[in-house]
Amino acid sequence: MATPVTSPLVIARIKRTMLWCLAVLWLLDAALQAQPQMFTIDFVSNIMKPSIAIVPSFLGSLSTWTMEFVSPHIAEWNWLFVVVQLVIALSLIAGLLRRERRLINAGLGVSIVWGLGIWVFGEGTSGVFTGNGTLLTGAPGSIFLYVVIAIFYFLPDRRWQLSRRFCLPRDFLALVFLYGGLAQVLTPGFWGSRGIAVLVEGQASMAPSWMVASMTPLVTFTHAYPVVSNAVLSATLFAVAALLFGRKPKVAGFLLLGLALLVMWYWGQAFGGIFSGMGTDPNTPPLLALLAIPAGVAWHQRRHRVDARAAVESGSPRSPEIAQSSLRRT
Repeated sequence: MATPVTSPLVIARIKRTMLWCLAVLWLLDAALQAQPQMFTIDFVSNIMKPSIAIVPSFLGSLSTWTMEFVSPHIAEWNWLFVVVQLVIALSLIAGLLRRERRLINAGLGVSIVWGLGIWVFGEGTSGVFTGNGTLLTGAPGSIFLYVVIAIFYFLPDRRWQLSRRFCLPRDFLALVFLYGGLAQVLTPGFWGSRGIAVLVEGQASMAPSWMVASMTPLVTFTHAYPVVSNAVLSATLFAVAALLFGRKPKVAGFLLLGLALLVMWYWGQAFGGIFSGMGTDPNTPPLLALLAIPAGVAWHQRRHRVDARAAVESGSPRSPEIAQSSLRRT
């Protein structure tokens, strides 16, 4: 049986939906970057400096130089950060509203260049190459995911065939969770009492008072039972990867994904610190949810095909013509 073809119309709808979400997130990021504290040295000490602690050795001196270069004129640099993010957001919104691809391409092009620069120079690749990159606290980095989604938009339709054995836009989310599971298992520190507990404790320090009370018990539990905590977290990440990978993503995978994202966003990231006055973005969970859209469409298409095929085979009197038409379209 021939592999069902994902129509250009379906692909365009997926891309358009993802672009609208991306534009709104960039707009939110620009607003967060314009918070008063971002124009002070606190931005360097609370945002940039901690990134140096997880930067790979081959980027250490470069990240240090970037911080020293920005620090004397932090207000001016922060205005630049705000303007660039605002330009990206408005370019995408205008392009989507006017259906003008040039504006969309320009916005995404700027976001790719800007995002890669921030990911390497400002975030030190989010700890991906140092063993400190955990999905729980935001690896591989929200800015990296912005870049990935932008690149996906430029992929030709043949790379968006959701029924193929491997489709990068559909399977990338599963690969991210596979990375997350491997990072949790292979990093010795996560199995110790100062592993996950320290990560959650650090996020609690950026959380508002109404969140701290609910985060403290998790710090206590992960400190007392580090092996159990890391085993459960690792198994969950691997399960999401396994259930969502391939042409037949499972409902259980989406349910487990939602639970994992909720735990990571609330307890692991305190919503990206957006309530602290020092959060530059809502962190990775919204973007990971966005990356689940292609897999969700693949699941829906497959279910639709199965239902249509069952109707044809059973000789349903309702509308076999419609069922046959559905099989052809998907």
